[in-house]
Amino acid sequence: MPAIRVTVASNSRQSRKTPLLIPASTSFDPSSSPSCYSLVIKVAQSKLRLKKATRVFVHGGWELREQKDWEVVLKDDILLLVSTGEEYVGSRKEDGPSDCELGGKNGASDSNPTCPVELLAEKTFVDSLSVTQLETTARTLPGMLHAVGQPDLHPGTKFPIGSVFVSQGWIHPPLIGGDIGCGMAWYKTTLSRSQVEGDKGRRVAERLRGLEGAWRTQKVRGTWLEMEEERQSYSAGEEWDAALGTVGAGNHFAELQVVEESAMTKPTCGMISTQHELYENEVVLLVHSGSRGYGSHLLKKFTKDGDRNSLHEDEPMAKEYLKAHDRACGWASRNRDLIALRFLACLEPGEATWGLGINNTNVRDNTEIYPIHAARQAIQSRKVVDIYHNNVEITTWPPSSPSNPQVPNPQEVYIHRKGAAPTYNPQTNIALSILPLPGSRATPTLILQPTFTTTNSFGLINALSLAHGAGRALSRAKAATYVAQKYDGKADDLLRGDFVKADKRGNKQYDGQGLGRDVNGGCWIVCEEKQLVWEEAPEAYKDVWDVAKDLAAKGCAQRLGWVCVLQPNTS
Repeated sequence: MPAIRVTVASNSRQSRKTPLLIPASTSFDPSSSPSCYSLVIKVAQSKLRLKKATRVFVHGGWELREQKDWEVVLKDDILLLVSTGEEYVGSRKEDGPSDCELGGKNGASDSNPTCPVELLAEKTFVDSLSVTQLETTARTLPGMLHAVGQPDLHPGTKFPIGSVFVSQGWIHPPLIGGDIGCGMAWYKTTLSRSQVEGDKGRRVAERLRGLEGAWRTQKVRGTWLEMEEERQSYSAGEEWDAALGTVGAGNHFAELQVVEESAMTKPTCGMISTQHELYENEVVLLVHSGSRGYGSHLLKKFTKDGDRNSLHEDEPMAKEYLKAHDRACGWASRNRDLIALRFLACLEPGEATWGLGINNTNVRDNTEIYPIHAARQAIQSRKVVDIYHNNVEITTWPPSSPSNPQVPNPQEVYIHRKGAAPTYNPQTNIALSILPLPGSRATPTLILQPTFTTTNSFGLINALSLAHGAGRALSRAKAATYVAQKYDGKADDLLRGDFVKADKRGNKQYDGQGLGRDVNGGCWIVCEEKQLVWEEAPEAYKDVWDVAKDLAAKGCAQRLGWVCVLQPNTS
């Protein structure tokens, strides 16, 4: 049998769960060693603290006692309930588990054991667990046609991050994850690099404190979330809208950057400038954020708290999920715009349009609609690019050559991105001219341009997607421990921009020795939760230059330049 992915939970406290990947060589016979039974009991003892675990059930109360029980029941994404001797907790079914509980209608019969899997990493380090997760997901979930591990691939809880999955007929919400619509957007500022270099960077950082608070009132937030030409809204309700305009935790950030190198030539007199290009010495804002708690709420709702991973496209729930997914993506994009507005209100205080971004919850609900719409339009005029990293899109497969757009027997498919960047605008189907590839707060963000060549089969090899960053080399827990040990007594210095050293490519070298040298002001960090600073330490990430080289070697992208994080980085 192939490796099987299951969830193990406590029978008496079923909210306590842990994932388990059962290797292909494991026996169904409970008396063998190792067996599926012994692995489940072992993980229940170590992860769920069930020291006297002895019995295993599935929903409905069917106990797995013999080899035939395990052979019938064990399918991907099944929930196994472990007991310490007590009887099954829940409503019993006399006729055994349903097809859905066994993975039948949930898609086990539609899996593709020979699904092609592409790994784009050559120079970049990739954890073997993430490769196992990639291959297992591709060959066990239903409807899979193609899977890609980007160079920034790294392990997730059950499914790998930095991956792309193409399916037909099936939608898999966990392959998008809880932060639906998470992505990045670049915005231009009118600042010059002389205004943010050196000690001025620290002063700018101080002006940005307090931007994570609630923005205005629900009525104003609702107006910000209205769709442009339709009498509809991206609003998720007051509970979730309260977080609108905030960056959030994890690896989310908003940072000021200076364009150090660019192959794009700034227009001279008489030439038309474009907002969708980046020119040397421009100061830009990169925002990385998503749908905050709303996306996580949707994932739990449509997967029944993790008990179900797949929805057939004909099911009413699948259509409902796609509608909610699109709303979350719209919410996330408007969230990035509002974060930019709040930054610009601090960075360009003389611009009246940005006044709406000032953190003020004590305004009247009858705030004029026109200033909100005007501010939203002004933000669009500053936006260079806005992309999703966690989403699902419907497109035609396989990709076609620009010289021969007619593809024989084209199929309508779902492209699931879990930490991956698109190579085209989903609204227009036009290829993106540039997109960001961030490293860490000690390395530059590279400027990439997607390419469509025979080398990557015009986007098929990389599933019309690119890496979304450098990717983690250390888990958050390991990174926090490493930083605490490496910078013993100096950890707070990592918040200062003059603590770092940098090479000619903008890579700042942390050695824990002394203060280092001041390189154009370094990276001043605004973050009230120090634990996040340690978890997101530069050492936790792979080499972004290697990631870009791997994408170029596979014919998927070319590097047009890079921007340096010289200024404040808030998370």
